[in-house]
Amino acid sequence: MSAEGFFGPSESNLVDLIQMWGLAKTSGILTVKSGKEDGEMHFEEGRVVWANAGPYLSGEDAIYHLLALEEGRFRFVNSRELKHNGELNCSYSEIIMEGMRRLDHLKLEMQGVDEKLGFIPFIKGVPGSTNGGSAEVSDEEKVFMALVDGKRNLEKVFDNCGLGAHKSFKVFKALCDKELVELRKVRVLVVDDQSMWRNVISNMLLKEPCFEVIATAEDGVDALQKISELKPDVITLDLEMPRLDGIKTLYWMMSGGYDILLKSQHNVEIKDTFRCPVVVISAVATKMAPETLEALMGGATGYITKPSQFVSESLEQQQKTIAKTVLMASQVDLQKSRRIKALDIDSKDIENLKPARKLVCVGASMVGGLTSLMQLIPQFPENLDGSVFVVVDDLYSIEHTKSFAEFLDRHSKIKVEAADKNNILKSGTVYISSADNAVEFGQANVDGLVQAAYRITSKRQGEELDKNFKPLDTMLESAIKCKGFDKRIGVVLAGDGTDGKIGFLEMVKVDDKVFAQDSYSSLNPIKPENVANTGVARVIPLAAMVKSIIMEVGRSV
Repeated sequence: MSAEGFFGPSESNLVDLIQMWGLAKTSGILTVKSGKEDGEMHFEEGRVVWANAGPYLSGEDAIYHLLALEEGRFRFVNSRELKHNGELNCSYSEIIMEGMRRLDHLKLEMQGVDEKLGFIPFIKGVPGSTNGGSAEVSDEEKVFMALVDGKRNLEKVFDNCGLGAHKSFKVFKALCDKELVELRKVRVLVVDDQSMWRNVISNMLLKEPCFEVIATAEDGVDALQKISELKPDVITLDLEMPRLDGIKTLYWMMSGGYDILLKSQHNVEIKDTFRCPVVVISAVATKMAPETLEALMGGATGYITKPSQFVSESLEQQQKTIAKTVLMASQVDLQKSRRIKALDIDSKDIENLKPARKLVCVGASMVGGLTSLMQLIPQFPENLDGSVFVVVDDLYSIEHTKSFAEFLDRHSKIKVEAADKNNILKSGTVYISSADNAVEFGQANVDGLVQAAYRITSKRQGEELDKNFKPLDTMLESAIKCKGFDKRIGVVLAGDGTDGKIGFLEMVKVDDKVFAQDSYSSLNPIKPENVANTGVARVIPLAAMVKSIIMEVGRSV
């Protein structure tokens, strides 16, 4: 006999499953997989006699690491061919009680660490050296230190070290006590030709404890000098500046040859060149300016708009958005960044588009996701036999959404439009929705023909947005319930956050396929990795995504 399925927020958790097998005094092997994490527990007459998780954890450490996983897949197979650890023989009640105690204890200890997850750990001393601490370093500490490269923040090291929440926190504390590892703030260079905006952006960033504004620059030449000298983790870059504007500054920095520019045209010598992630600053709050879009295609990681009292978001919300965007950008691996070449489309055949019976649901976030969409959508053929509906879960401005859709429409064979009003879904069309709107799918009777349609509802109450609203999950769950589709496909692109995890999991339960962009092609792989952690998505390189979608959806005849 065997049992398999999912565990997580909308499912049974592992504690409930272990209690069930313990009460039944079952013998067998429990296999657990959650993204990069996997492990096994062997039960003999309802007692755990062996456990392993990943390459580093065994015994009780493995058990409590697996219990701390939030979601994933499990499989239980009845078996008498069990492994044994002579020191391990735990009843289900002992596991549950100790697991709850450890989780509570961890939450208390982590209270002071949560606000430091954005900080960047660095190696302070070498074991056994005069400036290092104790020469005794455990294998777990060596694994942790191998990931400390001075670029990854603490949250990324915790997530990727494979030691689990309990062990990684203990290892981090031990390394700090031995004075081998320390934390530093994210170092930001703020570039703007107006001193007022340099001060405003700097002050907004400094409200978050993880940021340090190491310098400001008044134009592109000044910025390139300071990038070379100070080597920041990330820069915010204004686009309209004298001497060297933002676009040219970005292009020269990304090319790595700006030492020649500075020497030949400005008589400035630098020792070496340096590249870092860039967040461009748009002065236009009402739309996504063409220069912003050009910068994103040129290698910028993300964009922000200068704070304004004339937009729907409060100044506090704008400050949080700016800080989040800059923090996420600081973690981007520039080796994955590339300059995107826009397609020149003379004309497109968008007449007589037929009603859609197939739907491709796409989720992304601004940092990383916008550049993924710029590469993905122009590859769609104009005769795609279905609609593509995109939710960028932190693109809150409908005006910016319209600008982005218009840009993509100019450079894509397929029709692209903003989903800003209720409408019938047409094949061969990409719809892009802003994150402050709820998307609901249904059916409408048009001239006696029942067709799939969508309805847009604002989730704002005045300037405030419902904090519990998840635009991507809302769209996915509505798509599942709608009877107007013969087929649905889920696609998760680069971005951050957990919005979409539940919705994509529900899609798989009704036999819909879900594709996740691979980490190598993702500037910001957190969102696709979060979905992959549930074990439901097929991981695909961005270059192969359209081909995979067409194989499922097909082309119109």
